[in-house]
Amino acid sequence: MKNTFTSLLAALLLLCACVAHAQTIRRVNNSGLNVIGVNVYTTLQAAHDAASSGDIIYLEPTNISYGNLTCVRPLTIIGNGYFLQQNPGLQVDTREAQTGSITFASGSAGSRITGCVINSTLAIGANNITVERNYLSFATTYIGYNPSIGSVSVSGIVFRQNYVDNGYPIYFYNYTNSTVSNVNITNNFIGGGITTVYGVYNTLSNVLISNNVIGGLAGSSNYGIQVDNAVIKNNILTYTGTGNNFTPRNNAYSYNISGNTAFGTANGNQQNVSPANIFVGGTASTDGAYQLRTGSPAIGTGESGTDVGAFGGALPYRIAGIPNVPTIYQYSQSVSGNSLNATISTRSNN
Repeated sequence: MKNTFTSLLAALLLLCACVAHAQTIRRVNNSGLNVIGVNVYTTLQAAHDAASSGDIIYLEPTNISYGNLTCVRPLTIIGNGYFLQQNPGLQVDTREAQTGSITFASGSAGSRITGCVINSTLAIGANNITVERNYLSFATTYIGYNPSIGSVSVSGIVFRQNYVDNGYPIYFYNYTNSTVSNVNITNNFIGGGITTVYGVYNTLSNVLISNNVIGGLAGSSNYGIQVDNAVIKNNILTYTGTGNNFTPRNNAYSYNISGNTAFGTANGNQQNVSPANIFVGGTASTDGAYQLRTGSPAIGTGESGTDVGAFGGALPYRIAGIPNVPTIYQYSQSVSGNSLNATISTRSNN
């Protein structure tokens, strides 16, 4: 019976995705349920290799990794979120869609990945890549990097509403002969900071770093922002020590909060604010712990009166990374004679 219900729910989720998009849907399922049919695969790479440009790949929840991916065509990859057991009532199936390392290589421009648990490396080596509402689990992100050739020039990168484990940074891989431009890093929790691999700053341009929380709740790790030619606003750096975790360079920075004196107090910045006074912390979920507590100095003190941190701004962080497709959050069934009566509750997600 469980297998029947799981297959039914997968089909309903697929139907929801089909309503939202006109492209071919390709299902990936390695649950061992012997799921068969057209466009069903057991690894992410196999689904990619069979796909055409513009197709949608739906990773069904199993908690078994779907493996590594080198993406060379524009695709949309959709999982079902993360931290779901900690945040009940969001998905009826609380297992996660997990991957290994992900590389967006030449040819993948325009791709999007959302709602997935990415283990190992995320390498962005193509233009116009969107990474949103994912959990980077012990995974380092490189922007402007293809493992097979090294540093490459990229533009139009969107990295938003993601959760990145403590100690794992976002690296710009620009070098003297490559550029990284037009990058938006917004509304994320970034455990390991934002910096460059080679310490080259003059080939960065048009970077927006807004409404992020950088560092952990304890404020004990010296992670921050080391970039150039960026607009840096509405962020929270939790580090409370005396180390240098931000250098002004040619950046415009305003309405940020730091646990030390990183940003000073000009232009709406706040300094020496303990993270214990900002976040709810406590027994909330891993990401829910970063919600703003009552009376937080981050409430309403950002640009144009928005909240500072990941839950502020035009596109606030979404708890558990629920992707913006319809989801099933409640399912119940009963058997009456030869009839199976089912009640399914769905919601749309923006």
